[in-house]
Amino acid sequence: METKALINLYLESTELIHSSAVWFQSDGRIIGANTQFLNQLGYQREELLQKTIFQINPHLNMLGWRKIWEELESTGKSALNSEHITRNGRMYPVQMQALLVHAGDEKVCICTVKNLMERSRYRDMLDLIGQITGVGGWKWNLLTDELIVTTEVYHLLELEPSAFIYPAREALEHLEKRLQPVDYHLLLELSKQAIREEKRAQCRINLAMNDGTTKKLLLDIYPVFQEGRCTQLIGAVREVDLDTDEAVAPNPRPKKSDVELMRFLEFSLDQSSDIILWVKPNGTFLNFNETACRQLGYPREELAEMHLLDLFPYSNQETIDAAWETLRVDKQFTGDQVITRKDGSSFPVEITVNYASLHGLECTCSIIRDISLRKKEQENLQNAFEEISRLKKDLEMENTYLQTELNEQFNFNNIITNSPEYKKILLQIEQVAPTDAIVLITGETGTGKELVARAIHHNSRRSSKQMIKVNCAALPENLIESELFGHEKGAFTGAIQRKMGRFELAHKGSLFLDEISELPLELQSKLLRVLQEGEFERVGGMETIKTDVRIIAATNRNLEKMVEEGRFREDLFYRINVFPIHNMALRDRPDDIPLLLRHFVQLFSNKMGKQIDQIPVRVFEVLQQYHFPGNIRELENIIERAVILSNGNRLQIDLGAFRKKAAGHAKEGFLSLEAMQRKYILDVLEQTHWRVSGPEGAARILQVKDKTLFSKMQKLGIVKKG
Repeated sequence: METKALINLYLESTELIHSSAVWFQSDGRIIGANTQFLNQLGYQREELLQKTIFQINPHLNMLGWRKIWEELESTGKSALNSEHITRNGRMYPVQMQALLVHAGDEKVCICTVKNLMERSRYRDMLDLIGQITGVGGWKWNLLTDELIVTTEVYHLLELEPSAFIYPAREALEHLEKRLQPVDYHLLLELSKQAIREEKRAQCRINLAMNDGTTKKLLLDIYPVFQEGRCTQLIGAVREVDLDTDEAVAPNPRPKKSDVELMRFLEFSLDQSSDIILWVKPNGTFLNFNETACRQLGYPREELAEMHLLDLFPYSNQETIDAAWETLRVDKQFTGDQVITRKDGSSFPVEITVNYASLHGLECTCSIIRDISLRKKEQENLQNAFEEISRLKKDLEMENTYLQTELNEQFNFNNIITNSPEYKKILLQIEQVAPTDAIVLITGETGTGKELVARAIHHNSRRSSKQMIKVNCAALPENLIESELFGHEKGAFTGAIQRKMGRFELAHKGSLFLDEISELPLELQSKLLRVLQEGEFERVGGMETIKTDVRIIAATNRNLEKMVEEGRFREDLFYRINVFPIHNMALRDRPDDIPLLLRHFVQLFSNKMGKQIDQIPVRVFEVLQQYHFPGNIRELENIIERAVILSNGNRLQIDLGAFRKKAAGHAKEGFLSLEAMQRKYILDVLEQTHWRVSGPEGAARILQVKDKTLFSKMQKLGIVKKG
């Protein structure tokens, strides 16, 4: 099965589990998540797939992720306790279990994520209530075999609290040792009965204590169903009298009476800076703290007679009923709301609602926090950012997260451009590529002539075959002929076996002759024969070999001038100059410098394991003014050096030298009027092969009389050399 299809199959399978799950690649990018994980963070799927693990886990950096990945590759799994941040900026604790999965040729990491908020947020309140009432609470997750208990359970069993959560099988093993076999089987059967009959079940069991006595416990079991399946058992446990079967009052804590404890609890809740409301299913209030009266402006007697809808104007009875149905299953939710004071004013709040049920009485405990200041700070911060953006154009801006739009600028196999002038070259490539015409690519060193050649080949009918490259300037003269045409065994010293030449290797494909101007004259005639007749012989061989090759040549020299000087064959020049393409210098396409700069930063960052995603604006401005005598190759070397020297995620580059060179080139660029005239006349004379008069002479092109041009040449000292 293909890698992508296998990954999709894995991703779909995570929707079937009852835990949050998310998938990562080795660089930390998120490649998938199930619906539960999306709901936890508040993201849409497409939005989350643009994120990395570092954006949802602010405590993790690249170094930490590499250590986790090394552990995954070593052991196949890893565990991590940390925090996640939701889309609206709230943090919550999580426990992550990571597993390395081989999906075809790729390695990906799948993490199951547990939200620990439910375990810890209100544990202290539950424990305090348990101490007051003597009732212990527990929840058994049948899907994960996870058991959550309150501290009062340990007190009833006379055990030292060791963990808030542990596997249910360990608890059952412990109970089996301390219960009579009949009571242990009764407990198991009662649990099955509650599930089978889908209703509450109750029983009494005798528990052997450490001092040899027996304690009688009353056990209540409530099954919780989801989509027709029992997923949890929730229960309460308390001590009852052995003789009367009545509930036993909880043991007083050392040096604290129940009254003192209740006063302490009431005082603590009233001193809280958050509003706390206990609400009945019908929307009326069971209780509330003094903070609610202070912040909402109601006397206690008046607030006690009010309804939940009186405080939340954007809610209605339908939303309250729906919230109750959700709470009975999920037990908790958190969200933002707007609450109204007595004077009619309102303010934004963050509300956390917890479901509770005791002795058949249902209620919710809502913790309501005023977030007006936070909202105001966020608004002020947003305004400040907008002001900075408007007023500080000349200051540094951060180009965060390298633009994916670069891919849209790739034309014809990695030629990056947004320049209207360079797109004319791309049009030439598109026009000539489908043909078999010989192409001559000219241009300065470092302009990317080989990229143009590869674009022509990849868009031709020969793209299924190879494009063979020969750098004519890099080969010794005595080996060029052997490289081009091959040789027979024993053709010269060191020729220990037959070797195929580049023309044979490129049969039915393309042959790229880079720096063709460096070919020796004697080889130029042999090359001309291959181009004209499509045949050649190996060095030292007698067999004539036919070849079908599309020639693409390149040079940074002026071949016409070399022809005049006798250093390049005129007939070969006309043979290869069928479709000339002049590759522009980088200085002539300054609009492409930002695109190329970002491309090289991303390229070298990935190679070196760095995450550089911030490029100061002044870097773009200075480099766009620079002359770049080495063209794209020079820019590539500059960025590679800068990435090596950069620390953190910001590109660090010394711009002083480039400013000086840019200023120097600007000064050198201005010529006097006389010098400009001399240069222009020389260019025209070169074009007309120094013919001054006549229909195709320089005087006709310059639109002056012959005598005027001769006079001007004499005045400017223009004399034909040689």
